[in-house]
Parts: sequence; C-alpha cells; structure tokens
Amino acid sequence: MQPSLEKLRKFFNLEHKNGYNNTAIIGGLAKMLDTWEGEARADSISEDIIQAVVQRLQSYGKLSPDSRTDSLRGLWKRIGKQYPEVLKKQSESAPPSKPQVPSGSEVKPDSPKQETTVPESKPAKERPDPPGRSETAPGGKTSATPAALNADLTVLQGVGSRHAQTLGKLGMHTLGDMLYYFPHRYEDYSQLKPIKDLFYGQQVTVIGVVESVSTRPIRGGKQQLVEALITDGTGGLRLSWFNQPWIANRLKQGLSISVSGNIEQYLGRLVMNSPDFDPIEIESLNTNRIVPIYSLTAKITQKWL
Repeated sequence: MQPSLEKLRKFFNLEHKNGYNNTAIIGGLAKMLDTWEGEARADSISEDIIQAVVQRLQSYGKLSPDSRTDSLRGLWKRIGKQYPEVLKKQSESAPPSKPQVPSGSEVKPDSPKQETTVPESKPAKERPDPPGRSETAPGGKTSATPAALNADLTVLQGVGSRHAQTLGKLGMHTLGDMLYYFPHRYEDYSQLKPIKDLFYGQQVTVIGVVESVSTRPIRGGKQQLVEALITDGTGGLRLSWFNQPWIANRLKQGLSISVSGNIEQYLGRLVMNSPDFDPIEIESLNTNRIVPIYSLTAKITQKWL
C-alpha cells in the first residue's frame, strides 16, 4: 500500500476509536492536508482520489458524528475501488458502523450496541441504503428518507447511469461530491447594461452576439492575439485575449455569450481585455437573477447542472 494511503488508514482508524470527534489530529483531520496532498502526488495517487480526500476532509469538521462516519466510510470505499489493496486492511481502517470490541473482551448485557470485530480476511459489510430507495430504476424518485452523502448520484431523479458517468469526469461521484461542487463564478443578470451605456473603468457583465473573430501574431510571431467583436443592438464592444489561441475555436460567429471584465480604452474605443466568457442560455437570462457558472464537460450544460 502506498505510504500516503497507509497514512489515511491509520488516521481514519484512530478517528473511529475516538468516536468521530475530529481529534485524530490536533486541529482536526483537515490539518493533515497540509502535507498529505504532496505525499499523495509523490505516490502517484490519481488526481480524482486526491480531490475527493481534500473535499471530504475540508468539510469534515462541520459534520455531525453520524455524518462523519458516513463520510469516511464512503471515502474509504471509493479509494478501495481504485486501490483494492487497501481493502486487505479494511476491517481496521474503514470506519465501522458501530464500535468494535477489543480482542478477547466480553460483551456485557448492558452494552447491547457492541459487536465483535470483523475478521480481517473478510471486508466489513456495507450498510444498506435506507428502505424505500429505488434500486432498480436509475433516476427513480426517492422516498422521504434522506440519502447519505456517500450515496451514488443515481438516487437523484433524472440522473441515470450515463449522466452519473459523465458527472464523474467532473469529480462528482456521490451526493457529497455534488454538494461541494461550487461554481467558479456568478453572473448577475439583474444588473445587465447595454453596450451603449458602458464607460471606462467599469466592472461589468455584458450580453452580446459574436459578429467576428480573428487571430493575428504579435511580438514577432512568438505570441498570438485573439480579437472578437460582439454587438447587442445598441453598440459594439471589442474583446481581446493574449496568447490564448484556443479561444478562437470556441467563439463562433452568431454565438450569444456573456462576457465579464473591466472596461478599458484603446485608441479611443472601449475594449475588454481577457474577459471571462460563457455561452448563454436564454432561460437563465430571462430569470433576471444571479446565475452560477460551473465548470462543465461534454454533454453537460449550465442549465442542466
């Protein structure tokens, strides 16, 4: 087992013994991320596992003891799928659903919740999902019983196996992953301004249609400048990106986009240099509200996510 995974196993086991009170490390489990990320990358641990550990441990201190149990069990289960060797010590490392009884001790009548330890040769049995959940129809409606954060995304209505696989490319494999998948920025569609009302120095979001896109070499051909012109019926605004030629492939004539950035001036014209931009969906624009902008992958749209 890689040293970084063995380190996780030991701390998770200690956290279980401490009753999930976030004391396995002074300052909380999240403190181990200060060094663990670098160690995991040195061990060539896959990036999706590293990010899953980071997200779970960063939020661990805010969870209740029961939720912490589910969180660590789900995380260890996910690690085990990709690194089966960790399951050889699962009875020690994967947080059990109930406290363990030390080897050789007796179960007293007044301690009905104690159980003997799971034999090391057999992985600890996973707890079943709460009753009433759809197990045969992906995307089926769930019961009133809330799902655990480590539940698969297919418990959500409208998310089948194909969508779940696509969301996995964005690092979302469980409800907990989706809960902590934050937008990289927001667009305030309630404060949009027409291009004719823009002035120098503003930080704004503008909606327009791409009229033209061009690329030309600069600085002796060592770099490239992408320029685009958008219009909204009231005026035109020139956009530019330095040494990002791939942008020209994303900006097609006739595409409606939102652009956000600082209004600057060049040769007497208003311009926006290196703005953030995204294709817009009319439904989002018509809501006239603040809209989250997420990182996407193929076959996933802003509206759907």
